[in-house]
Amino acid sequence: MIRGWTGKNLREKLKGDLEDKLKELNKSAWEENEEEKHLREQIIFVLDNPDSESDEFVPSFTADANGDTPKASTSIEDNLDILGNVVIGLGAFSCSILILVAMIEEQFFIVIWGFAGILSSLISGYILKGLSKIIILLSASQVSNNDT
Repeated sequence: MIRGWTGKNLREKLKGDLEDKLKELNKSAWEENEEEKHLREQIIFVLDNPDSESDEFVPSFTADANGDTPKASTSIEDNLDILGNVVIGLGAFSCSILILVAMIEEQFFIVIWGFAGILSSLISGYILKGLSKIIILLSASQVSNNDT
């Protein structure tokens, strides 16, 4: 499973290849040996710290029941993505309740406001998530420009 991955500098591999290998390792996380666990931790470290020159890391996390590894939110991209999810969820939930209450009381003008609120929260949330993706792309572009 890890043939061709041991003894290699992981920073020379493409990000997509690292992510694919991490998914493959996460699928079999319950039956992996120590070498595969070490490789998984190295890949996670390299993906989480693209600017670091070393492959040294301190493993302080484990995989959850789904095999996904938790990632600490340390960057603005992660925070914007999470905030986008929160805005979408809270807006849709609260405006849905507003719509239900307005329909019960037969106030159709408030129902329209509820639909507008849901649309507004969706737009705002997806703008925040889009900003997160733009920042990720710009930082990846900057890293690739620095490499050349």
